Amino acid sequence: MNRQTQMDQTELAQTFAALGDPLRVALISRLQEEGRLSLSELCTDVVITRQAVSKHLRTLCAAKLVSYEKTGRETLFQLEIERLEIANQFLDDVAIKWDSTLVRLKEKLEAN
Repeated sequence: MNRQTQMDQTELAQTFAALGDPLRVALISRLQEEGRLSLSELCTDVVITRQAVSKHLRTLCAAKLVSYEKTGRETLFQLEIERLEIANQFLDDVAIKWDSTLVRLKEKLEAN
C-alpha cells in the first residue's frame, strides 16, 4: 500500500468519524441548506451550549468538512463538499463490489 492510499484512508476514516455524531450531521445539513453561517446562527435551534457547538465545528474543520473565514468580528463557517463527495464515492465503490459479489454468489448457487 503506497503512502497516498494510506493518507486517503486516514482522511476517509476521519471524515466518517466526524460524521458519527448527530449534531455534526445537523450542522453540516444547515450549512448545506443555508450556505455560510456564523457561530451565532449555527447555535439557533440547538439545545447545547455555544461552546459545545464550537467544539463540534472544530472537529468538522479538522476533518476538512467545514472551513471558516474571519470577517471583522465574526467567523463564518461553510461546508466543504469535496470531502463528502469522496466519502460518497467510496460508499458507491463498496456498493458496486458488494452487488458484484452477490451476483456471483447467486450464479454459483443456481449452478448447483
